[in-house]
Amino acid sequence: MRSSSRGAKIGRAYPTAHHIDGRASGGRPLHFGLHPCHRPCLRAKAAQSGLAELPLPEGSLGLPVVGETLELITNGDTFGTSRRERYGDVYKTNILGAPTVMVYGEDAVRAVLAAEDRLVASDWPQVTSTLVGPDSLNLLTGPRHGAVKRALSDAFADRALRRHVPAIAELVQAVFDRVVLGGAGSRDRAAQLQAVMSALQAGFNTPPVQLPFTAYGKAVAARQEFGQLVSQSIQRSRQHTAASATVSVSPSSAPAFDCAMSDVVAAAAAAAATGTALPDSLLVDNAAAAFFGNASTGPSLAKALQHLATNAAGPNGGATGGVMAALRQEQQDIVSRHGPAITAEALDEMSYGTAVARELLRITPAVPAVFRLALVDFELQGRRIPKGWRVWCHVGDSVTRYNKDQFQPERWLGSSGPEYSLPFGSGVRTCLGRNLVMTELLVVLAVLARGYEWEAVNPAEQWGVVPSPAPKEGLRVRLHRRL
Repeated sequence: MRSSSRGAKIGRAYPTAHHIDGRASGGRPLHFGLHPCHRPCLRAKAAQSGLAELPLPEGSLGLPVVGETLELITNGDTFGTSRRERYGDVYKTNILGAPTVMVYGEDAVRAVLAAEDRLVASDWPQVTSTLVGPDSLNLLTGPRHGAVKRALSDAFADRALRRHVPAIAELVQAVFDRVVLGGAGSRDRAAQLQAVMSALQAGFNTPPVQLPFTAYGKAVAARQEFGQLVSQSIQRSRQHTAASATVSVSPSSAPAFDCAMSDVVAAAAAAAATGTALPDSLLVDNAAAAFFGNASTGPSLAKALQHLATNAAGPNGGATGGVMAALRQEQQDIVSRHGPAITAEALDEMSYGTAVARELLRITPAVPAVFRLALVDFELQGRRIPKGWRVWCHVGDSVTRYNKDQFQPERWLGSSGPEYSLPFGSGVRTCLGRNLVMTELLVVLAVLARGYEWEAVNPAEQWGVVPSPAPKEGLRVRLHRRL
């Protein structure tokens, strides 16, 4: 096995004349939110001798035209692992029609993501513009990306989400009752959105052939349906705001979906007052991006059902140990102090639940890798990354061992610190919906621990990696209410 370098360095970018050496233009130290041990030096210099002589990353570009795409499809579970063992944290390949550099390891990943818009730019499949929207934060770049993200940040901040926790809990409960258990439920919209997002997600992994019977055609239709739902919600939110101005109306009186949208509409109005226009089409596109990102937490929730079922008993089979027993005890203590309602204050006390949520995101991140495009030639760990090549930054070491990892929430409770895990990315493109994802995971864990028992039909079920992480047999569970 080839050892990887701990010191991730990006240097000598060409042919720019910018200097990115960890300081702002006025001489003030510029920190990227990194631990001092993980603050790699970033430099971009004018063209000079040396870079051309640097070797490309090790690896293979495979066959002409197809590269190594066929091997990725057929051996997706081991494709990245075998090459990382052979070549180290930075290696080259050719997949999906483009030469690509695969990047692993915290130092190297953080270094690349910190160079956004200077050495690399966000890179998404062409279908993203159609299925998510051209004005989504995924596709916006430069100053416009920063302005829109700042304008929408208040709507997704923890303080804004706190008041929606009871509504989220009600929705989660309704989904389990209606979708999982076949009960009466109370949120038909949940089933509708689930169907829409499922069809939309399927469109990213198929040829972009838009016909009524193709997966891509169905995804385009689902995107149009979703746009209509969001537009209707925007109008309801504005009507609710107008009514609130004349009559005392509680925000909780609006449907859960509209409660969150009312914050986005308010953020758009505040931005317009300062000269930043956020048209309804932009709000629709970013709602699609938010819901799609939310749908991507499905693998993390599936892992919860698998691992919590497996860990329901203690190490010797007793009922007093295990992850699930610890979650149930924590919920009992919270209910004794706060009552049965799942509120923001209740989530605040879920220290063990938070460790479980973090472990779920570590072991099965919503997005295993974030994609960038090299804007210029630059150096990474002594290797030359050519302009125009794709750069895939993997958000944690767990992405190479889906079926060989250890589920240990306690690693997040100790002082030594866990292995690196960046499930929401890093740098200027850190996921805007990270607080929403964590809130939803905590609510789901609370609902499961309080009210349900389940067993996995196949506790040792293996997971596939390509085209996206998913249990190979669908992860069937026997779920029933706790008596």
